[in-house]
Amino acid sequence: MDSEAAKQFLNPDISMMQGVGDMEVTEEENTLAIQMGHILSAKVLELGMDAVVPAMRDPEIPSSVGQFHIVPYAMPAAQQPYVVDDPVIQARLTRVYEQEQTGELEEPNTMVVACASSVCTSEQALDVKPQSSGERIVLYVCGGGFVSSDTARLKWHYVRVSQELGQRVFVPRYHVAPAHVFPRAIHDVYTAFMYLVNQGFQAQDITVLGISAGANIALAVVELLRIQKEPEPSRIVVVAPCVDLTLSMDSWTRNHDKCVLGYIPVDNPHSMPRVYYGDVESGVDVLAMLRHPLLSPLFGRVHTGPPLQIHSGTCDALADDAVALAQRVPHAELITYPGRNHYTILRGKQQLDAMYAHMRRFIQTPCSE
Repeated sequence: MDSEAAKQFLNPDISMMQGVGDMEVTEEENTLAIQMGHILSAKVLELGMDAVVPAMRDPEIPSSVGQFHIVPYAMPAAQQPYVVDDPVIQARLTRVYEQEQTGELEEPNTMVVACASSVCTSEQALDVKPQSSGERIVLYVCGGGFVSSDTARLKWHYVRVSQELGQRVFVPRYHVAPAHVFPRAIHDVYTAFMYLVNQGFQAQDITVLGISAGANIALAVVELLRIQKEPEPSRIVVVAPCVDLTLSMDSWTRNHDKCVLGYIPVDNPHSMPRVYYGDVESGVDVLAMLRHPLLSPLFGRVHTGPPLQIHSGTCDALADDAVALAQRVPHAELITYPGRNHYTILRGKQQLDAMYAHMRRFIQTPCSE
């Protein structure tokens, strides 16, 4: 692959922004994406996304389509200190909680508020409070391999989700590794959820949508809400979920040549789980630690949580994560897409129309008592 082809692939003109993802992926583009993914995986994990992938400007979305705004949020005064069962994770959570409480965190928390023009006006989008009693919203936890959060590529997608689901979409711009390791991302998203509840939204009116690594963080946040005895969201939707950070699923090797995700085993410090976790404390068995439910939600109490819908491509390196999650959660709905991988699952009009139709049905179906 020549450098010109790589530049073309990274050019935002052919990204999800154009046509809001409706353009179908060609075989050539899919092949190029797989090559780029395997080449860039190690560098992105070692150096961070910003150091490897060129920065992009936020897209200019016509007001007739929708808008997005970036707004600050802060930890509510009533948010309680974390109490978990593992002393190492407890120490990490306590540190980030206290830093937030005392204002010592280097950067403020912000979130994107996105809405389609059919959902609300620009002024309403900026008001981070319910527009009406029982307003239903989406808390969107974007993916990025734990090294990338909100990006310019995704702004169009937030608006598209709002349009398709008929709700405002709130996207925490959680902090990422390697600069900000576990559990900072979980704290940021947990705090965003608690902030929205503090602003007047009811937990039962919030759907949590997590993509890839964002699905891991989303499920970990729900696990933490359960531990903290806080209200949980009404529903969870995950797309291409990464739920086992031991990377023990067969699809990592079975689908290696079919998927953009490059496989680096966890005994390598530059693997995705190790970069996310950061420096390993003395005496800690890292593989055992990676099985903790806040790192690998598959091993948590997901089976007792809210209704869950899972979307997965059969050619995804994370395909078996999705299957294992569905087997772990008897009430879950697993929807598979033949031939789709981690890149193509969110591309193409027919694919997206089908996915959003499933999401709408799931979100609009009343929860059983």
